[in-house]
Amino acid sequence: MEDNRIFEKEPQWEQDSELRRIRKTIRRRNRKNICVSVLLAAVLLVVTVFGILPWAESLYWNPDETTYRDGTDLEITLQAYTELFAPGYQIVWVDDQRTGFAEYELQIRMKSTARDEVFTARGTLNRNKLWLDDMFIFQEGKNHSLGRDANGKRLTPSETEALRKQLSELPDFIRLEATVDFPEDLSMEELLRFYADCAMDPVLNNMRITWLAVRTRAQSDGYGPFCGMSFHGGRPYHLVDLEYRCFSGAANLNQESLEHHFKSLLRYSADQVEKGRGIAPYGYEELYTEILDYVEENGVKTYGVVVTASPQSLLKLMDNNRVHEVWLIDGWLDIG
Repeated sequence: MEDNRIFEKEPQWEQDSELRRIRKTIRRRNRKNICVSVLLAAVLLVVTVFGILPWAESLYWNPDETTYRDGTDLEITLQAYTELFAPGYQIVWVDDQRTGFAEYELQIRMKSTARDEVFTARGTLNRNKLWLDDMFIFQEGKNHSLGRDANGKRLTPSETEALRKQLSELPDFIRLEATVDFPEDLSMEELLRFYADCAMDPVLNNMRITWLAVRTRAQSDGYGPFCGMSFHGGRPYHLVDLEYRCFSGAANLNQESLEHHFKSLLRYSADQVEKGRGIAPYGYEELYTEILDYVEENGVKTYGVVVTASPQSLLKLMDNNRVHEVWLIDGWLDIG
């Protein structure tokens, strides 16, 4: 009987052993599947993070892209845009901080050419959409006070006399910023002749032209869109100059270099828009090429300039027969 009981238990042991073996096999297979799944997930993550996402992000505007060693593409693009549409401002440098997929916070260091003051504007670049919280700087400028009135002068006789009185009472250590309108459009050669004559005058020789408005459409169509360039150029970008002649400005101030400078600003800006890395002024991408076509056909001419000068210089400009009107913008102490 005892032998029979022992014999009867052996199948149960064998079953238990087989069950443990099956369980162990299943656990081993599960661990293997988990390891494979984790490995595949890790590979997929690596491919996504280091392959797909960078490739996808490369389709958008990266503010650190550098075509020319002179500066980033964004900085140079902002420099051209600022000079064309923001009288009296220049870009010093642009810093960016990545905040997400093709998203960046921008700090734009800017300089006022009139006062030689530096300040910071902020903005964002979100999947090719550039937004600046100080965009008013680029839009208002001095444009509103440039352009002669077809019906005469914008200042009434009494306002003109009040301005004369104000200027005559100001001390010499006051520096003023003003717009100067011409009775007729001037070519770059005529503008340079006017500037040279002022430089020879003992009262007018402290006047400095900082920006000039360029005629961008027929007079019968008005003055807009307002567009122009710095009279003395901006920050040097020597490598850009090799591709876009006189982009940085005129090495020698003459008619040809001024004309090339304005056209190069337009060409560079139009090329950046075409690449999807540019700024559309007034939301209109074709504006650069339209202005370029106009000046190619009609020449680069100015109807007014932004100047800094002493009160006595502006007072004398008001009596100059080559000046239509002087419009005062700003003033500050000049103790330098």
